[in-house]
Amino acid sequence: MRRWRPLVLASGLCGLVAWNVSAQTLTEEQALARMHMEHPQVRLLQLTVRELAGAARERGLLANPTVSYTREDAGLSVDDFLLVTQELPVRGRVGLLGEAAEQAVTAAEARADADLLAFETRLRLAFADLLLAQERLQAQERALSELNLLVDVLRAREEQGEGSRFDRIRAEREVADIETDLETVAIDRLTAQARLGSFFAPGFGSATVTAGGRLTDGRPYPGLETLLAQAVAGRSDLRALTLTQAQWALERQAAERLRLPGAAVTAGLKRTGPPMERESGYAVSANVAVPLFNRGQAQVARAEAAQGRTDAERQALRIRIESEVRVAHAAATHYRELAERYRSSSVEPASELASIATAGYEEGEYGILELLDAHRVTLDTELRLLELSVAARRAAIALDRATGRTATP
Repeated sequence: MRRWRPLVLASGLCGLVAWNVSAQTLTEEQALARMHMEHPQVRLLQLTVRELAGAARERGLLANPTVSYTREDAGLSVDDFLLVTQELPVRGRVGLLGEAAEQAVTAAEARADADLLAFETRLRLAFADLLLAQERLQAQERALSELNLLVDVLRAREEQGEGSRFDRIRAEREVADIETDLETVAIDRLTAQARLGSFFAPGFGSATVTAGGRLTDGRPYPGLETLLAQAVAGRSDLRALTLTQAQWALERQAAERLRLPGAAVTAGLKRTGPPMERESGYAVSANVAVPLFNRGQAQVARAEAAQGRTDAERQALRIRIESEVRVAHAAATHYRELAERYRSSSVEPASELASIATAGYEEGEYGILELLDAHRVTLDTELRLLELSVAARRAAIALDRATGRTATP
C-alpha cells in the first residue's frame, strides 16, 4: 500500500488538473442566461403566447362578406343575380371582443412570466445544491489532508518505536470514515451537476460543470412592508388574474350587446328578361336580426361567473402571496443571523480547539481520541455552517420568488 500511495496521489493530481482544464465554471447569472438561450421550455412559453395572440386577433376582425350567384329561369324570362352580403358591426361587439382578446394575450404573457420565474427558481436551487456539494467536498478534502499528515507522522513514530500502534490504527480508522464521506459528497456533486445540466441544451456536459461564486448571499433585505408592496406590484401571476378579470368584464359587455338588433346589407347586380332582350339593374336588401330567443343571457351569465371566479382567485392568491413573503422573509432573515452567530460562536472556536488538541497531544497531555475528536468537531462545525448558509440562500431564493423578483440577467 505504501508503494502504491505515490502513484495514487499522482493519478489524483492528474485527474484534478484535467478536471480544472475541462471544467465549465458558470456563475448563477451565466447559468440563467444560458438556460434562456438553450432550454426549449423558454421557447415553449414564448410560442404559447404567440399562438394565443394569433387566435385572439381573429376575434377583432369583421365577418367576411358572402358572395352568391343565383339564376332563375321561368319560361322566356331568365333572371341572374350576383349579390354580396355583409354583416354590419352596428352593435359594437367586434371592438369589445377585440379588446377582450388583447387583455387575454397580455394575461397570457403575465402567466408566462410567472412560469418562467418558477423555472428560474428551480435552476437557482439546483445551483445552490451544487455550490453546497462543492464546498462540502472542499471542507472534507482539507480535513482528509490534515488527517493523512497525522497518519504519516504516527506511522513514522511507530516504525521508530516511539509511537503507539493503537494511535495509528485509530487515526487510519478516522481517515477511512472521511474518505467514505468524501465519496458520498462526490456522488451528491454529480447529482447536483446533472440537475443543473438539465436546464441547458441536450448534450451539455454536466459532469464538467462547476458553480462559481460563494454560497453565502450578502444582499441586504428590505423591510417586510416594502417586500409586501413589491410582491403585490411585481407578481406576474397576480397581474395575470387582474388582466383576466378585466377581460371577462369586456366579455360581459360584448355579450350584453346581443340584446340589440343585428344588421346585414345585401347589394349586387341583376339581369332579367328574354335571352335576346335582357336588361341589367341592381338589387339591394337589408336584413335585421331580431334578438327574440337568444338575447345573450347564457353568455352574460357565463361572463359574470367567470369574472367572479377570477376575482376570488385573485383575492386568494393575494392572501397566499402575503403569507409566502412573510414566511420567506422570516426564514431568510433568521437563517442568515443564525449562520453568522454560528460562525462566530462555533467555527472559530473549533479551529482553536484543534490547535490546542494538537499541541496537547504533542506534549502528552491528550490522547489520540481527544485529538481526533477535535478534528471531527472542526469538520462538523464547518459542515454545519455550510448547511445553515445554504438554508439561508434557499430562503433568499424563495423570498425572490414570493416577491416576483426575477433573477434574469
